[in-house]
Amino acid sequence: MRALLCMMIFGLALPAQAAMYKWVDAQGRTHYGDTLPQQATGRANVELDKQGLTIKQNAGAMTPEQQQLRAAEQVRQQQELQAKTEQKRRDTALLNTYTSAADIDLARDRSLELVKLSIQNSQNQLSQLRAQQAQIDQQITLKTQGKHRIPVRITEGHDANAREIALLESAIAQKNKEMADTRARFATDKARFIELTGPRR
Repeated sequence: MRALLCMMIFGLALPAQAAMYKWVDAQGRTHYGDTLPQQATGRANVELDKQGLTIKQNAGAMTPEQQQLRAAEQVRQQQELQAKTEQKRRDTALLNTYTSAADIDLARDRSLELVKLSIQNSQNQLSQLRAQQAQIDQQITLKTQGKHRIPVRITEGHDANAREIALLESAIAQKNKEMADTRARFATDKARFIELTGPRR
């Protein structure tokens, strides 16, 4: 009994066993030790208790490639968060703006009507300019056939008309694209509204 008590006291007096470390070297070999050697510095390792159970896992220093991958992943996650936030904002605005899918159709038609009027005005101007250009072209043809010198005012008028025609044609093309974009935007909003509220609203 006295011997057992002495052993217990002696055992309590001993310092606690230091933690063990497990690491893998550059060649893929696994090592164990009660301290980490210099060559293991910066490498991933596992801290074990005296029963061999994991206490803590220590990540090693990342390689430049790993750092780039981590940075890219952080950027991706940030972009994903921003996209979700923006989608939530758009959804809230959509539900606050319209009460039904029919309201979206009405808003689309109103927007398209304004663009149509603008196109019609431009087309009327374009028709007038083309008619004027045809007259100028006829004058130039007559002068050329009669071997007369074409007055400067006629050539300048021809060039000015050509520039105006090109500008109007470009403006009409842009307005037509705007109409297509408007239809697509309202179609997307309508589909999202139905997705959020159900098809019966």
